[in-house]
Amino acid sequence: MGKKRITQLLEDLKENYQRDLHNSAAIYTVAQVAVNELKQQNSPVNQTPVAALPFAHNLVDKDQLIKQYGSYNGCRKAAREQGIKFSRTPSWEQLAAAFSYAEVLQQIVTNYVSTYPEPKLQGTKFEIVFPSES
Repeated sequence: MGKKRITQLLEDLKENYQRDLHNSAAIYTVAQVAVNELKQQNSPVNQTPVAALPFAHNLVDKDQLIKQYGSYNGCRKAAREQGIKFSRTPSWEQLAAAFSYAEVLQQIVTNYVSTYPEPKLQGTKFEIVFPSES
């Protein structure tokens, strides 16, 4: 393997590391927002048990995805239809995590929209995009 190829591979590894670091930060931010939302809803003013909150759920797993979508390709298609996009071919674990996050994000958005409705935005769609390194 030549020096140029090794340099390119090292550069690719560096870019992948930066992208993974950025994605981890985005996931942490989403998780922190969900935790803050739970804390706010579980304040002394609102004593709803955590188990009754829409955010209290188990992570989706491979078996559930297969049962719901039939196959890996069916699951990928459903992910695309829900606006879930991957930078490369996802593993089952990544698909499961993505569907779990999508579910929680949908619940957070639904809760916010029902709490603070804005009639002027009726029919508007929002796509949540986590910034990535260019």
